[in-house]
Amino acid sequence: MSAADDLWEKLEKLGFEKEEKPDGFMPQLPADITSLDDRQLMTLYGEYVSWTAYAAMRLVEARTNVRAAKQNLDYSSARAALAASTEKTVAGRKAAAAADDHVQEDEKRHLDALALAEGLEMVHKNAEARAQFCSRDLSRRQNSGADSRYSKWGT
Repeated sequence: MSAADDLWEKLEKLGFEKEEKPDGFMPQLPADITSLDDRQLMTLYGEYVSWTAYAAMRLVEARTNVRAAKQNLDYSSARAALAASTEKTVAGRKAAAAADDHVQEDEKRHLDALALAEGLEMVHKNAEARAQFCSRDLSRRQNSGADSRYSKWGT
């Protein structure tokens, strides 16, 4: 069981479920958002909210896996350094440990986990920014109408 799986098992006991992957791919923003009618804009906003929630869940999993990969790397490095105890210097032991095949594999897993977490962070921020952009335009439309909440004050 991975660290992320363990995390979700604990969260499910608290009543939280994993976010399902939305269908297809995250939609692109249209070049002119004002070309969408209110229903289309609200649908687009809902899609971005779903993608934001999904990306946030995957980002937490990725960060959890980064920490687990780092812990595995530290452990394999320490074991390899101990195995290289015949080396006379600390630098020699570190070099021998870094050359160890298992340490190299754990280093690659750690770097891959970091890259995924960084990529997911970017995706999450982009989805969140797009949802906020749609939300602002929905608010602008609501507040600019003749029956807006502002027009109901003080008549």
